[in-house]
Amino acid sequence: MPLPIPQAGRLSETKLPTLLRSLQRAGATGVLTLTRNDQTKSVYFSNGDMIFAASQYEDDRLGEMLLKWGKITFAQYETSVRLLRETGKRQGMILVEQGVLTPKDLYQAVTAQVKEIILSAFTWLDGHYRFEPSPLKTDDIFALRMSSGSLIYEGIRRITDFTRLIRLLPPLDAVLAMTADPRDLFQPISVTQAEREFLLLVDGERTIRELLNDAMLPALPAVQMIYFLLATGIVQIKTAMAAEETSEDSRSRIELELEALISEAISRKKEEEAESVELFEEEPDAEKAVSFESIRRIFEALEGKNHYDVLGVEPAATPAEIKKAYFRLAKAYHPDRHHQPGMEEARDMLETLFDRLTQAYDTLINDAARRRYDEARAMQRHPPSRPKPEEAVQRAQQAAEQCRRGEAALVRGNAGEAIYCFEWAIQLDGKKARYHALLGQALAAAPGR
Repeated sequence: MPLPIPQAGRLSETKLPTLLRSLQRAGATGVLTLTRNDQTKSVYFSNGDMIFAASQYEDDRLGEMLLKWGKITFAQYETSVRLLRETGKRQGMILVEQGVLTPKDLYQAVTAQVKEIILSAFTWLDGHYRFEPSPLKTDDIFALRMSSGSLIYEGIRRITDFTRLIRLLPPLDAVLAMTADPRDLFQPISVTQAEREFLLLVDGERTIRELLNDAMLPALPAVQMIYFLLATGIVQIKTAMAAEETSEDSRSRIELELEALISEAISRKKEEEAESVELFEEEPDAEKAVSFESIRRIFEALEGKNHYDVLGVEPAATPAEIKKAYFRLAKAYHPDRHHQPGMEEARDMLETLFDRLTQAYDTLINDAARRRYDEARAMQRHPPSRPKPEEAVQRAQQAAEQCRRGEAALVRGNAGEAIYCFEWAIQLDGKKARYHALLGQALAAAPGR
């Protein structure tokens, strides 16, 4: 997917949170280089995930960081530097061999180092960036999995210049509303209870000024939170599309989303986590239910399922039931929620599953689209011997639309969604050789097909 931002530019024009989120949403693979004065930092992306970071700045080296954090003594630091020069081994491995660190300590230290390299760049007022798309050779890097949303929030909290943050916000009279896109909404973010309660104030009615006045948070954390929510797409400026809704429709939509997403019972985390809770808490045992094997089974069962089966609702389901089912499943199978070890191979399956859920929801939540879909299903079950000319035209138009969506999915690299679209196009208009050829192309690109 092409980047929605310039591939190279200045950080004063394309802010770092926007840059990181754009690369994540584009599913980018390659290296992002950030430069300022004598500092050069490199952030490695794999399918939109930040997996590593490196820096040429001496203070960002592992030994220096461990020394600053009090994890090693100066004598241990000097010994490791001497052995590094003599043997050429990595400093972290030397510290493990010397018994200074355990392998677990090393993993945690490298994770903290990578995060610190990225987080420190959030305080830069200016600099240059360049993204180079390229396959990554992970043999030479310590591949990590990090939630982009959490990392961006930590970085924004490093910005303590209130005036700078205010200038990064839209006009204070702008009204903010929660996004309807679960890909943005369900990013795994850890926040305090007070910050979560602040999110509840974003109701599609309050302006930024009113949010700041009504917040129980101090001014700086509140501005940081608003900038983060906008930068990651969790909230948006209320647009003309939202304005088309009636006040009653808008209120019912917000209430439904809050009921489905935010007002779920919150289970407190351990005391040592300082009352930090996820932005949208998982239901009890949700992580246990969403294992690699369960994802694989659901992915393999996608083929041939209709939209109602995908969402797990009856054909007579109400819009409220459809929306509730969609948000529950979208949260459980959000690709960015599964960075735990052993889930690396599930990434493509989760992307396909998430897109399939979204396609089902987009169709069934829209009255006209749902009616056309139900008519197409009825015609599949009971095809007329001689369809009326207007029906044939309608089916051909629907098939062409599905073909267009399938081609767009192929461009994004989502073979699973493309297969579904081309199969539907063939069911609607099986005489088009092009649809069959594109289906073959999508099947060839699908993992394990």
